Amino acid sequence: MSDIRLTAFLFSLLFTTSSFTIADNETEKAQEDESASDQALVITKDYKFQPAELTVQPGTTVRWENREFRQYHNVWFKQAGEEPGDYFFPGESVTRTFDNPGAYPYVCQPHEDRGMGGVIRVVE
Repeated sequence: MSDIRLTAFLFSLLFTTSSFTIADNETEKAQEDESASDQALVITKDYKFQPAELTVQPGTTVRWENREFRQYHNVWFKQAGEEPGDYFFPGESVTRTFDNPGAYPYVCQPHEDRGMGGVIRVVE
């Protein structure tokens, strides 16, 4: 009986580790693809914006893509006095173009208490 439990545990550990590796590779690939243009990608996963800090040039469109399994998020530029953004669900994304230099901090309104936030820095 203990051999079966050990086998099940090892299998689940292997599967979980592989899943994280695949997700990390997907994030890196997506960022490489978008860095060659005037677009940038931020992934929402595990109640985090990845990367949490992003530096772009003026005119860049940033896309936030939800890669959670079930969880919704939004992007709220709270310090700028804006209204909270609409929720976007797994598989959905939202975009915003940054034309002016500056720092643009943002949070996920429903998960702000978990520290879910980031900043877009626009530099020339």
